[in-house]
Amino acid sequence: MSVVDFSKLYPDNRQEGETVLRQAQLVMLRMLKIIDYICRKHDISYWMCSGTLLGAVRHKGFIPWDDDLDICMIREDYERFVKIAVNEFPEDMMLQTRETDPHYHYLPLPCKVRDKKSFILSPGYEDEECEKGLFIDIFPMDRYHKQKLPFMFEKMVKVYNTFICKSLDAIYFKDESIDKKILAFFHPVFHKLVLQYMKFAKKLIDKNRGLGTDCRLGHGFDTLWKRYLRFDDIFPVVEIDFEDSKFFAPHRPDVYLTTLYGPNYMTPPPEKQRLAAQHAHEIKPII
Repeated sequence: MSVVDFSKLYPDNRQEGETVLRQAQLVMLRMLKIIDYICRKHDISYWMCSGTLLGAVRHKGFIPWDDDLDICMIREDYERFVKIAVNEFPEDMMLQTRETDPHYHYLPLPCKVRDKKSFILSPGYEDEECEKGLFIDIFPMDRYHKQKLPFMFEKMVKVYNTFICKSLDAIYFKDESIDKKILAFFHPVFHKLVLQYMKFAKKLIDKNRGLGTDCRLGHGFDTLWKRYLRFDDIFPVVEIDFEDSKFFAPHRPDVYLTTLYGPNYMTPPPEKQRLAAQHAHEIKPII
């Protein structure tokens, strides 16, 4: 465990939140501060992404109704972080991967950072035995070719991975739809496909490291999501305000957010759509 006394450096102030949601946000904010500390210490680059980045730009903090927090790391930094964080996190945090938590089966997202003094029930986790504290998602990002033909091949690889991930959802997560029941019947087949795909994905990841900075960046070959930006839209990362601190963001936040949300991302959605954006069935920031 960490030799740094994070309880003094970043005190746990979850009880100061006036609502359950705000308490949860304070938990995630503290975790982000600790992640940021470790990344700066070891020269690991990360950046806020998705709704977290949107909140930083539009609200200077969390989107008021948001109940999660997301960051990205380029593959080599992600690999270093996973090795380092296990030994540097305080006792009330854990790195959740398929290696550190054998009950964690969510194939599309290989890593979460969990708070161990809280509880959140996300869709599909009702019957799972994995750690269920409040979390930050960490997305590994891989290099993709700029050239059209190799990039088309890489996108086809991602489509194949999406098929595998959705089939395994039927096995590991609660889902009663007919198509997923059919997929679940072929569990042994998909298990072999996963093993084969992961070997292939690792080769592709390693090969594409050689692209350097002349490339696109996209969500990892071993993840579900399919978003791509130019390398220089992300790097060098820049500091921006988020709540009471500064954290890292893509070099061109406007390009990133326009790609994800369209040109009107600064306009909040209608109130009736805001609850639909929340990810949890149940949250207990204090247990």
